[in-house]
Formats: sequence, structure tokens, C-alpha cells
Amino acid sequence: MKNTFIKVASICISIASLTYLSSCKKGSKNAPSNEEILNNKIEEVIPQQYLDTLKKLNFTLNEGTTPPNMEGAYFADNLTLKASNWAPDTEGEHFLSSKFKIFNQSTKDFGVSLIGEHFLTARDTSIVTAISGSGNNFTLYGKVKSTTAPYSAIFAVIISGTKEGNDIKNYTIGLINIDNTNGDSGTFLPQGKARIIYDSDYTSEGIDYDTKVSSLPPNVKVLSKSAGEIQIENN
Repeated sequence: MKNTFIKVASICISIASLTYLSSCKKGSKNAPSNEEILNNKIEEVIPQQYLDTLKKLNFTLNEGTTPPNMEGAYFADNLTLKASNWAPDTEGEHFLSSKFKIFNQSTKDFGVSLIGEHFLTARDTSIVTAISGSGNNFTLYGKVKSTTAPYSAIFAVIISGTKEGNDIKNYTIGLINIDNTNGDSGTFLPQGKARIIYDSDYTSEGIDYDTKVSSLPPNVKVLSKSAGEIQIENN
């Protein structure tokens, strides 16, 4: 009887152990993967249909969940239009130089903070931001509200490049109007319209954000203050 009792008890313990292990495995499956966390964050910034628009314009997206640490400030000048789906645009047009600062980068939820000058207006602040990439290649996703009184629009601002020391190589920015509900027809790019712009000297220098001043590319007449607006032309 004693041996029978021991065997039964052993079987019960084994079953309980298997049940516990099974529940642990099941629980771990319910935890979102890094890819899921990142994809959800990106969807908060830019709906898929607008991301697809940028892809059709051959904008490079650096995917992955191990982006380089991009915290710091940068200056992008010699900004030149590479591609657009807005008919009046002409390849080679130039835009205001811009400076921006990246901070609060998280390796847990892939969030990051972004402030800048002359992405869209004199001063830009991201509402929601995410970062992806691997090695030294990165893509930064920002949702930014642009205001030119009395109008405003919501843009997705997507930046891709390669971190090299304190600088960014091959800086490219994609801008697309994702909500023009409070805009008008003559201030911002229309909703769904996008521009791909790159730094034509291929190096965007690391800077002290508080002291570097934005400037114009040489020999360029810029009628608007930002690449999100529509009154821009060459000399």
C-alpha cells in the first residue's frame, strides 16, 4: 500500500509539473515579440497606405529591431528633391536646411523623441515617434503636426540613413500629408502627396542643437519655410 501511495503521489506531482510548465510556455507565447511591438508603434505614426506611397517612390526603409543609438543633434543642408507624387514638383528643387534632435530612445518599445526646425515649419515636434534598423542603418518614423495659422495638417516624417561617428550618411527624408482635415488647398501638400528629399552632399553633421542655425542652400530661392508647404521654386 505504501509503495502504491508513493507511486500515485509521484504521478500527481509529475502531472502538476507538466501543467505548470505548459502554462508558462503558453503565457510566454502571449507576450508580443519585438517585431510586433515595433510594427504597432510604426502603425501609430503612419497608416500602411501612406507608407506604401513612400515605398512606391523608392524610399528606403531600414527594418529590424536593433537600430543604432541615434541620440544627438544633426544638421541637414543641400536638401534636394529626389522624388514626388505631386505634379507641380520638379526633381532637383531645393529646400530650407533643417536641424533636428533625437532623444529618449528606448530599446524596449522602440519609442524616441524628435524635435526639429524646418521639416515642416519653423519648429516641429513629433506627436508619436518610432525607430527601426540594424547595425548602423536606421529609419526614424515621426508623426508631426504642422501649423501655418490659421491652418494645420498632420504629416508623417520618415528619416533614413546610416550612423557614422557623430554624423549621418545618406540622409533621406520622406514627407507625406496624412491628415489635411484642418488644412486648405493652398498651404500644404495635399493629403496623400509626398516628397522624398535627400542631403546631396551625403553627410549630415552632428551639431550642438542650441547653437547651429539653419541656412539656405547656395543659389536657391525658397518662397516657403518648409518642405511640407507648396510655394517652393528654384532661382
